[in-house]
Amino acid sequence: MKRLITSAWIALWALVPINHVFALTLVEGGKPKVGVVVDVGAVTPEQQKIQDVTTRWLLESIEQASGAKLAIGNEGSKLPTLLLTTAAAQPELAKRLKLRTEHHDAYAIETTPDRLTLLGSNVYALRHAAAHVLRDLGFRYYAPSPRWHIIPQLPEVRVDLNLTSVPDLGARKIWYAYGQPDKELAGNYDRWVMGNRLTGPALLQTGHSYGNIILRNAAEFAKHPEYYAQQESGGRDTKRVPAASKFCVSNPGLMDLVARDRIRLLGEMRKANPLAYMVSVDPSDGQGTCHCDQCKALGTNTDRVIHLANHVARKVREVYPDGWVGLYAYSSHRLPPTITVEPNVYVQVALAFNQTEFSLPELVERWSKKTSAIGLREYYGVEAWDWGLPGQMRGGKPAYHKEWIPFYAARKVNAINAETNANWGGQMLGLFIASELMWDLKANVPALEERYFTDCFGTAAPAMRELQKKFDAGGPLQALTLRPMFLEVEKAWGASDDPKVRARLADMMAYLLYADAYRKFVSTGGSRTNRDDAYYQALKPLMSYAWQIRSRDIVHYYALARRLCNGLPLQDKRPEFYMNRKDAAPVWMVGAALSDDDIVGRFRERVAELQKDTDPQAYFSRSFQNVRPAGADQGASRLAADPKELGVAEFRGKLTGYLIGAEGQKITLDLKPVKRATTFTLFKGEEALVQQSAKDEKTFTPVEITLPKSGEYRFTLEGGAILRVALGTPLIYEASATAQAWVDYSGPHYFYVPRGVKQIFVAANPRLALHVPGLAKRLDVTPEQNLPGKDYAAIDVPEGADGKVWHTDVNTRGKFLFLNIPPLLSLSREVIIVPREVAETDGLTTAPAVPPK
Repeated sequence: MKRLITSAWIALWALVPINHVFALTLVEGGKPKVGVVVDVGAVTPEQQKIQDVTTRWLLESIEQASGAKLAIGNEGSKLPTLLLTTAAAQPELAKRLKLRTEHHDAYAIETTPDRLTLLGSNVYALRHAAAHVLRDLGFRYYAPSPRWHIIPQLPEVRVDLNLTSVPDLGARKIWYAYGQPDKELAGNYDRWVMGNRLTGPALLQTGHSYGNIILRNAAEFAKHPEYYAQQESGGRDTKRVPAASKFCVSNPGLMDLVARDRIRLLGEMRKANPLAYMVSVDPSDGQGTCHCDQCKALGTNTDRVIHLANHVARKVREVYPDGWVGLYAYSSHRLPPTITVEPNVYVQVALAFNQTEFSLPELVERWSKKTSAIGLREYYGVEAWDWGLPGQMRGGKPAYHKEWIPFYAARKVNAINAETNANWGGQMLGLFIASELMWDLKANVPALEERYFTDCFGTAAPAMRELQKKFDAGGPLQALTLRPMFLEVEKAWGASDDPKVRARLADMMAYLLYADAYRKFVSTGGSRTNRDDAYYQALKPLMSYAWQIRSRDIVHYYALARRLCNGLPLQDKRPEFYMNRKDAAPVWMVGAALSDDDIVGRFRERVAELQKDTDPQAYFSRSFQNVRPAGADQGASRLAADPKELGVAEFRGKLTGYLIGAEGQKITLDLKPVKRATTFTLFKGEEALVQQSAKDEKTFTPVEITLPKSGEYRFTLEGGAILRVALGTPLIYEASATAQAWVDYSGPHYFYVPRGVKQIFVAANPRLALHVPGLAKRLDVTPEQNLPGKDYAAIDVPEGADGKVWHTDVNTRGKFLFLNIPPLLSLSREVIIVPREVAETDGLTTAPAVPPK
């Protein structure tokens, strides 16, 4: 077991045949031809439960396919045997079959004339052997819902497998960030995990642990406030909740307490699961460190975290020679350390929240040189980023997995710990491909995709392939991108009358109706930051629809409600929207589950409406990513009247913008009012963190900001003003239908045009001056260019100008807004910030514009 995380075995033992070939008939003519024997040796109650589930799943599946009920118990029978066993129960058999018993997920299958043996290195691996047999018989589990299970019809069940197998990645987790409270749906998810040979118990422990350590040792921490991190002010970090507190990692008492606690915890874990070998020492969530002189002397923030991890790792090894400690490379300890890392320290690199000067692949590369093995903390789906929408979930993109899983595996990565949510409508093919590649890095992805389409859609497969292409292409949420998706599913419906295929197509219809409902939500109030009555009026029908289709497991209503309902500001005083209310159900939890006929009827109505919908407006998330697209730099923004001063721009009216930075990052903006006083306000959510006015028209007034946490902050600038920022400041402003920008004779301002955009729809009055890649002349947009009967113009994107950075010109004057591209502009070429889904879809290199000091 201790070798699970050394990575030396990667790609060496994926599938090894045993050198003899027999076939054994399990069922013939609907009757069982074998007896079943289960011999797994001494196990814990938890392991026995796992074994019972595995045995029941295997036998019930064979009965589903053949009609034959195989019975457990073969004593005194002359029938051949189906044996389910483990290395602990059959050590000589394991030795003979050359089973990799040290590997948690290793299994062997042997077929002889009188016995089919499924042998696991433990009970968890044994269920992978059962999955392998079922896969060989034709079973597939493309999504948790039974509608998406492929159950073959087999009048005869014959097996001729002889092999041993281990996965290329030692741990393979795809899990719901918000969980699944519905027991039936949770059980379906567990079946999907088993069917796709994902890791069961969480043997790799790397999650945030400081809060857990505090709660497990509350009395000691109460006696010793010096165990908490010293803050810059000199006080100790004792006032925050335990889950946010940091440690003084140089304190010997704290170090020994953590080591004792983790050793005790590992002992407790092994009582439930003797295979457990790792405990976490990862810091609490969020940035922060201890500022005492002793901690500073340890080196970088990461050095300090690793200093404690090294100490605990040494102590754990003394008691448990095969014991490990784990943690993330995340937040303020994301950069690799400068000190040596103990050999039993395991690190998972988080593939988001990157506030370093390195790209994510570069970070993984650097960590791989510091540790014996690493894993990935992946983000296949994050509700607040993608809302489960088509083309916007990283996990839903087969090409992403095909490229990056093997890439990272070649750099010592031997585990993927991937967060997602139950938005299966837009990610089932991608997650299926991911699970296959995690087991076999050389899996034939095109063949797997073809099998998915054929298995699930039969004669409707061609249209559904086209739908997947549209998902993969991403694109903004608008009528222009949704309409072709609806039409492909409508075409698929007409191509098959198979009831099982049509049941799946009804699910996909339900999913696209959700995407359309979300579009209506953001267009009628959901994008409003002040959450007024229009916001709640728009929210109720969206949540009611998600509730009514919850049993399809195609949209994760629970995650949606956690973000949009339970995440509402308390000051809104809208408790009627909260889930799990004690006095009454929330106002949106109404209506019966929608039948397939209901869905088909609604779908056809929306197809007809979308055919007439010419609205070009697109909606992008407010989750942003700094990116580095290639292109020329025309210098920082300047005023036409004073071109020598850089980093300045003049605005009128009310400007909305964003700052994106790291915890503790210090930013200074300068304001000079024009004609009347101007006010700058910085918000985190709905809370105003900074508010400052400037009244002197003759000089700049500084606004000094220290970001309290990493992330995105919204600001407003009200009243005419000249804004000055240092080059590289991670600041952008918005020019959208809900937040127009009014610029006066200043530029260039830089913005990104996503790949695949053929026309840009823009409204400008009196003039937006643009420089387009590939065009020699400046392009001016004025009201005279508006489309007939419209209040906006259409700009053709020249070939090769998409996927590029464009910029405005100092001759820009007046209001303007973009309708179908990310409406985010920066004052310097060093800062290009786009919605996260655009960065994902276009494969943009991501990194902050200015690394925090």
